[in-house]
Amino acid sequence: MTDAFEVAQLALLGEAVEWLEDVAVFVWDEDRNYVAANQAACELLGKPREQILRMKVGDMSENRASPLFEEVQHGGAVHTGVMDSPAGRLHYLTCRTRIAGPPYMLSVCRRA
Repeated sequence: MTDAFEVAQLALLGEAVEWLEDVAVFVWDEDRNYVAANQAACELLGKPREQILRMKVGDMSENRASPLFEEVQHGGAVHTGVMDSPAGRLHYLTCRTRIAGPPYMLSVCRRA
């Protein structure tokens, strides 16, 4: 692959994720800080992106001490589940990923 091709692919994937309909995407670091959220995440939570990026994983969950988050953070594979949040009942999938080198976690949510 050429560098231009890779750049184009990343741009397309980024834009596709940004504008997913009804599927919220959150990226968070090992300290549980949200570092990215797509437009659907803003709509789901009814909050501007800037506010979401000041939140931590668990801030929107009624079960802040979820063992699934701990397991994914420390090398688990993919986890799915349902959680109750102020935005309602949510189905989620969380997995590890890498962005520019360091490990991050990616959570995808939708209303149950």
